[in-house]
Amino acid sequence: ILGSIEAGGTKFVCAVGNENYEVIDKAVFPTIDPATTIGNCIAFFKKYPEMQAMSVASFGPIDIDKHSA
Repeated sequence: ILGSIEAGGTKFVCAVGNENYEVIDKAVFPTIDPATTIGNCIAFFKKYPEMQAMSVASFGPIDIDKHSA
């Protein structure tokens, strides 16, 4: 099982699929505040503990440094 997030300014699309590029499940959430939006993503992916990897696509910068301004 592989996971994917498309992070946009108006919506987030979360999906899981298999090695044959077949979508098993997906969900679309509005982009609200960070805590709510990421919380929705976490809740979706918790249904798939066997997930092996995840990709993220974003139409803006992604900064993983917790101390970054």
